[in-house]
Amino acid sequence: MALKDLFRGGFQGRLTALFTSGKNKEEVLGELEELLLLSDIALPVVERLVAAVAAGARSNDPRAEFFALLRRELLALFPAQPRRPLEGSDKSVLLLVGVNGSGKTTTAAKLASYYDQRGRRVLMAAADTFRAAGSTQLSLWGEKLGIPVIGGDRGADPGSVVFNAMQSWRSGDRDLLVIDTAGRMQTKANLMLELEKITRIIARIAPGQPAETWLVLDASTGQNALVQADKFKEFSGINGLVLAKLDGTAKGGTVVSIAAGMQLPVLFVGHGESAGDLWEFAAADFVDSLLER
Repeated sequence: MALKDLFRGGFQGRLTALFTSGKNKEEVLGELEELLLLSDIALPVVERLVAAVAAGARSNDPRAEFFALLRRELLALFPAQPRRPLEGSDKSVLLLVGVNGSGKTTTAAKLASYYDQRGRRVLMAAADTFRAAGSTQLSLWGEKLGIPVIGGDRGADPGSVVFNAMQSWRSGDRDLLVIDTAGRMQTKANLMLELEKITRIIARIAPGQPAETWLVLDASTGQNALVQADKFKEFSGINGLVLAKLDGTAKGGTVVSIAAGMQLPVLFVGHGESAGDLWEFAAADFVDSLLER
């Protein structure tokens, strides 16, 4: 399945029914606002989109014109030229953070596989020592992918795991270290401070690292994703997002809200449980997945 196919038959079907309903412009705009809200796009963003469509519409016939206008305005919320992170062979550290159950460990494995297949020499660190199966899960992924994993026993200091992984990464032949951290609620200050400690350890061993700190979001979290992103950015300096569990049951509007509200790039999206179920995010493909008829 491709990114374009994820939402086929859902949101597009309702939009098509609305835009071909024969209702007048004001009725269509009112129902469009409701549809966008139900797709988990934040209210301020919805109001901006609907106002732009209303201003651009030149007739009361909303069919093709409204599709084109909505597509244009959605695309305008995303960076025109998204960056391509971790290219090349420079030694780099990628730190993954997020709340419990967001899919970080599976995402860590998918990203490790993605970069391994593109010539990076990858090492993984299982710094989720809180969850009973956290380290074991990543180790099993490492065996499956042929990528080494440095972990610790349950209850071990995650900082010590990161320290050991950093030492191996710095002195060995591995050029990309992917660190999986324990899930933590953004409202728990002590856990967020622990995350801050991990970033300090990384920077002390290798100034300028981590090169990337990405927040992994569960696509089904809806508007709470904005709160998560804001708090994690405060404590860990996130500079990118990975949207996990993006399948047909997820509404997808979270991506739009994040792009508009947080000014953080969505870099990858994940779907399914296999190592290859990961795509580089492309705004045009994502918007088409929402709108294509």
